[in-house]
Amino acid sequence: MEEVRSLAKSWLESRKVDAILGLREKNGHIAPHLFTETNELESLTILSHIGEINSKYFSSNRSQRYKKNVLFLLEQNYPNAKIGIVARGCDERALIELAKRDQLNLEKIEILGVACTKEEAMNCRCPKPYPTKLDVGKRVEKNSSDMNVEALLKKSLPERFSFWKYELSKCIKCYGCRNVCPLCFCEDCEMEQDLWVKVGQLPSEIPTFHFIRWYHIADRCIECGECEKACPVDIPLLTIFKLLRTDIKELFDYEAGLDVKQEAPLLTTLDETPLKE
Repeated sequence: MEEVRSLAKSWLESRKVDAILGLREKNGHIAPHLFTETNELESLTILSHIGEINSKYFSSNRSQRYKKNVLFLLEQNYPNAKIGIVARGCDERALIELAKRDQLNLEKIEILGVACTKEEAMNCRCPKPYPTKLDVGKRVEKNSSDMNVEALLKKSLPERFSFWKYELSKCIKCYGCRNVCPLCFCEDCEMEQDLWVKVGQLPSEIPTFHFIRWYHIADRCIECGECEKACPVDIPLLTIFKLLRTDIKELFDYEAGLDVKQEAPLLTTLDETPLKE
């Protein structure tokens, strides 16, 4: 932690950045904060256990959405500012996908890259628990397999259908998975329209909510797992998104969060960008 604070301090003192966006601990609570003075950095923190979520703490990953919102507002109001951001591997992947969709300008962002520990990587089932530009920490081996995915793939198709039918029947339409996702940024959400998600039906006869969201996020999911952590009824959402990422890779040779210049295969609309022949 001291290494992160020291590096952040040097960035501010040298004017490499105008501010540092990270997590601040104050009065036993942790929340995103914009550090502009070096004397504030004593409260800069990173969590040692990403999965430890309670009323006092929320994970570095979970703050991705808040970081995105803050960065968007900063770029809109201070177009010449250079912002440093304390980022893990999933944070970096989120920033890349947001920049690809014109939500952020990466040229105005300096990433202070922090590696996750082996314990953190295993807890999040993370495929790449470190950012490309690593400033603090050591790279640990990525998880090449996922026990939940492997167990599901051993089931027959009818068994898988029954599995998902049961899991999705638990949904209470709290919108927690959408609200916490760093890649859900639409101002008007289609999944709040009665045409797609009937008001007053719980659970929905057909899980349209999930089907639409799965398609919407299929080529932008970064496997941070926050949707699954936020789910109050424990639907294994990370499992389905890992399977979707595998399909996107096999069908289009594409992986989200790797390269801002790599065009997303589903990033098209018939109205504004005609489908390529």
